[in-house]
Amino acid sequence: MKLEKRTENLRLVREEHKVAGVLFGKSIEPEAIQIDEKEFKETFKQFGLTQTFEVKYGRKKHIVYIKEVQRHHINPHQILNVKLLKVMEGDVIKSHLPLNLIGKEKIEKDGVMIQHLIDSIEVEYGIGAAFNHIDLDVSNLKVGDFVKIEDLSIPEGLTVLEPKDKMVINVIEAKYEVEEETETPEKLDPSDVEVITEKHKE
Repeated sequence: MKLEKRTENLRLVREEHKVAGVLFGKSIEPEAIQIDEKEFKETFKQFGLTQTFEVKYGRKKHIVYIKEVQRHHINPHQILNVKLLKVMEGDVIKSHLPLNLIGKEKIEKDGVMIQHLIDSIEVEYGIGAAFNHIDLDVSNLKVGDFVKIEDLSIPEGLTVLEPKDKMVINVIEAKYEVEEETETPEKLDPSDVEVITEKHKE
């Protein structure tokens, strides 16, 4: 992915279909950058927030990973700002890996459901490792069963930073409430309804 030095204000950068950001790390001074929007989205889709990759900035190349992505709160498809952290040999990456439940559809039927107590697990791993998620096979669980951190199959090279006795999921009986019929509310005259508008401030 190619990085460019950012010299324009944020409005002009976005009008040029580019993403503003910052490149930083232990061995470099923070640099204001901009990235082609299409190229960044393709890179983000491939590597996410967990994998390292190479970027070119001027005549130099760096190994980085995407530390943070800031999105527009109304239009999440619009990326406002990104942080790229440069890493070096011997560094470790700290991240949160999502849980990937295998066989969920097999047991979530006939009034049974899986309750997520946490959606991701804090971990650390070395540069160059390619971790996207942690698999958890739930196909043989039944109501009343639960899974803790210590019950997970952790891939080699991955260190979990969570307490071993921390609960991950449990299997419960689903309960559904039947809605009572209510009277149809009286129709309002549009002229009686107050309209509230709010401007988004960058």
